[in-house]
Amino acid sequence: MPVVEGSDLVQLQRRRQQVRNICILAHVDHGKTTLADSLVASNGIISQRMAGKLRYLDNRADEQERGITMKSSSISLYYQEAEELTGNPDYLINLIDSPGHVDFSSEVSTAVRLCDGAIVVVDVVEGVGPQTRACLKQIYEEQLKPVLVLNKLDRLILEKQMDPLDAYFHLTQVLEQVNAVLGSIFASDILAREDITKKDNYESALEEVDDSELYFSPSSGNVVFCSAYDGWAFSVRDFAAMYAKRLELKRKDLEQVLWGDFYYNSKKKEALPGAQEKAKKPMFVQFVLENIWSLYDIIAIRKDKDKLPGIAEKLGLKLAARDLRLTDPKLQIKAVLGQWLPIDKCVLHMVVDHVPPPHKIIEERAQRLLYPANVDLSSLPPETLKLKESFTSCDADSSNVIAFVSKMTPVHVSHLPQNRPKRLTDQEVQQRRDEVRRRIEERKLQSEQSELEKISQGVEQLSTQAEVPKQEEPEPEDGEPNEFVFIAFARVFSGTLKRGMELFNLSPKHDPRQPTHRREDEAPYASRVTIGDLYMFMGGELQLLDEVPAGNIVGIGGLESHIVKTATLSSSLDCTSFSELSIMATPILRVAIEPVQPQDMPKLVKGLKLLNQADACVQVSVAPTGEHVITTLGEVHVEKCVHDLEHSYAKIKVNVSKPIVSFRETIVPAATVDMVNEAIVKTAEDKDVSKKIAIQQTLNKRGTLKVIAVPLPAEAVELLEKHSEFFKELAAIPRNQLLSEKWTTLLASIKVKLIAALRDLHLFGLSSLTTEELVNRIWSLGPRNCGTNILLNLSDYEQPDFWSSHAKSLDTDIRSDPRKDFNSSLVNGFQLTSVAGPLCEEPMQGVCFVVLEWSIQTEGEDLNSRGPFSGQVLTAAKEVCRQAFQNQPQRLVTPMYSCNIVVNAEMLGKMYAVIGRRHGKILSGDLTQGSGNFAVTCLLPVIESFNFAQEMRKQTSGLACPQLMFSHWEVIDIDPFWLPTTEEELMHFGEKADSANRAKLYMDSVRRRKGLFVDEQVVEHAEKQRTLSKNK
Repeated sequence: MPVVEGSDLVQLQRRRQQVRNICILAHVDHGKTTLADSLVASNGIISQRMAGKLRYLDNRADEQERGITMKSSSISLYYQEAEELTGNPDYLINLIDSPGHVDFSSEVSTAVRLCDGAIVVVDVVEGVGPQTRACLKQIYEEQLKPVLVLNKLDRLILEKQMDPLDAYFHLTQVLEQVNAVLGSIFASDILAREDITKKDNYESALEEVDDSELYFSPSSGNVVFCSAYDGWAFSVRDFAAMYAKRLELKRKDLEQVLWGDFYYNSKKKEALPGAQEKAKKPMFVQFVLENIWSLYDIIAIRKDKDKLPGIAEKLGLKLAARDLRLTDPKLQIKAVLGQWLPIDKCVLHMVVDHVPPPHKIIEERAQRLLYPANVDLSSLPPETLKLKESFTSCDADSSNVIAFVSKMTPVHVSHLPQNRPKRLTDQEVQQRRDEVRRRIEERKLQSEQSELEKISQGVEQLSTQAEVPKQEEPEPEDGEPNEFVFIAFARVFSGTLKRGMELFNLSPKHDPRQPTHRREDEAPYASRVTIGDLYMFMGGELQLLDEVPAGNIVGIGGLESHIVKTATLSSSLDCTSFSELSIMATPILRVAIEPVQPQDMPKLVKGLKLLNQADACVQVSVAPTGEHVITTLGEVHVEKCVHDLEHSYAKIKVNVSKPIVSFRETIVPAATVDMVNEAIVKTAEDKDVSKKIAIQQTLNKRGTLKVIAVPLPAEAVELLEKHSEFFKELAAIPRNQLLSEKWTTLLASIKVKLIAALRDLHLFGLSSLTTEELVNRIWSLGPRNCGTNILLNLSDYEQPDFWSSHAKSLDTDIRSDPRKDFNSSLVNGFQLTSVAGPLCEEPMQGVCFVVLEWSIQTEGEDLNSRGPFSGQVLTAAKEVCRQAFQNQPQRLVTPMYSCNIVVNAEMLGKMYAVIGRRHGKILSGDLTQGSGNFAVTCLLPVIESFNFAQEMRKQTSGLACPQLMFSHWEVIDIDPFWLPTTEEELMHFGEKADSANRAKLYMDSVRRRKGLFVDEQVVEHAEKQRTLSKNK
């Protein structure tokens, strides 16, 4: 257990072959931080006995209280390979521990971007959780090399009481689950990239790709079995080394057969396949699991302490006398198994073996990080393309310095190394001791009373730490010293980063294809920054560095005024801005915050600025009403943000509003049955389409618009939702600019898919055009040119081509049609309607506005007689779209959470009751194999989810803990304006509709919050007298 000096780690940073950057990812409570503790203990930073209890990398007070990780923390570890291995045995492991709770998934994204590999931890009892899937997807997207740790094997022995053979089959099932998730991610990615525009190719793209290195397999060495809490771990390689001589097999051969359906034939001295078929024990059970099970049986179950010395002697272990005196069986297991199968050596050896060093970055990953997806590589200048060489080689001597900042992490001023008391050297401590002894000798000559007094003074002066005068921190303008400084959490990809170096901070809009962006004085999206102090992360501590070579993770000071969340730092303006972090979950929970004392508002504003910088996923904004709104991922995230504001950043008491939930508005086809499932008989008047068409004239009566709104098919809405980011970036590109080949192909494939999705579009017989012609007549998407609503042109006006407008300039068109001048006004009118619908001014979803007629009379008086005609067209377009929307059956669309709960059979009924009260829908409730727990998956409206976790814990005595994650948008199938009318409805719902209309309640709550008119009566049914004395 070596205690490593910081100077040794600094020297290792220069040897890129011996550096590994890894992060630990898993579902919540699967044992990431406990595993990290065991690895930290290997460096002597914490005691081996405290590993798992201390949770060293959880250095926030609320992390320790809740028992969950809330932010990613980094630490640099030293690892030395076993002596029998030749070469350079010393390694520097930059380890990042990340949260598993879905509310802090943005922290996972910041960790993944800086690493080359990932340790995926899976609890063998609970199996693959929803966050495990999300982590594997992120690893695949960022092209990291994953290794697998199957944790909590001790639970199979002590809790589930499985025998070794059952445990082996259970482990194979868990491994298959993990590989199945990897396989589905891989297959969906390959199929998504398949070119479906080629009609003659019937072969699947999956047949051509190689997936041999994709999966986890113990025989290939990328799987470790462990119990992090008990401090032991093993891989197939460890036991192959133990048994190779005894079984007279080569170690490499034994590694291949020790896991799998192989049994050992002692007569032939060889491993043979077909253990299950011949009812033989698999080798993994016979030689591995049975040994571990017997140790647990002796130590933890039978508690036979007398056998411990004999066991230790056979295994070649040296047990201290205090280890033999231990009464707690868990500590005895830690002492015996921790020595026999040390967890740190096993896991770190696997990391060193399978995770590539920084200079062996995959070509594809380098291209994905450096060059944006929408850019054609041939259009980039040669200087930018050359940067890829220094980026992939990770050369510390390169003149091109490139670093990426993934987040800004707040550090208290007192925790900075320059402000901490310095540790004394052994020589200085000895000098102090000699000085104290000399003083004591002098005092012995004086009287007893004075001698006693002076000895006590000498003891008080005895100190092992020298006090260093604190450096004065620069005070901000408002006179209050800043308690927190922000350290940039970054990785150097090329060159060497030095203190005081000047680099360019490149914003996302920086584009080296533009000549002005590459000129130092004219670059609009690049600013010069000076690198401050450089730090090595050591968990909760920092260590000062002078320089950091490429391939290492580093903390950079002095950038807090230049960087908000992420940034690309480069010595050259030819470098592109790195692609954005892929965030796993969408921030959806919004709350308004105000100070309890109004005079504290400036402190709140300052605190919110610090919070915005410190948290990678929180979004701070000011609503049109003037409220300060924070958008977060969930309730735990809100609590963390409010706690940070009150205790760290603003230091004031704040009031938090009820959560603000976004809704969407849509229309649906006319209902065929009423609320009590009775068929609705339609009259000729109901079938009249002309009643659905909205007609609007401009203010001067010179322009006329006829529009009908129709619902889009679900497939089309899903397609547009999926590619909303693509359309957003497409709208930002100038119309005359050529697209990259990748984007042109993507646009063509979206068009093909949209033609297929719109086959079910019902236009009430108003058009005889084919689906392909309809798609060609799409005018715009909304809201903000990237939403799920379509403006479709069926009039005689020839709209700009939506699909090929980037291939040719529109200015070449002959402007003969007067309506061309007002094209943008009509489109903007549609955008305004789609961004705020008539129900409660929320954005629309899945509505197709079909323009049937658009005419302008140019003869006669001036078009601008009643104000600018463009404004009149915009107003008319907005009103006609709203009217067309209201002519159809309207519905609210609510965001839905996907909720995963693990609960035992006794509490199943209580859990279902809580979900039922909140209008949730159960999707599945399956018994988890090998345990008595049920894994329940359900959908829950976001608006019903507040205090859901607390209620669930209360009702189930803390045995069920839900994990909520945004899933999709779902239509509430109730008309917000519905009232019972038919006899059956009146009989079922009562004359006064005693059961409240859920959609109306949601709609009114949003309208009330926005200050809109709410149609409600204070006393609705005044038949019953109420008095002050008897209010019953």
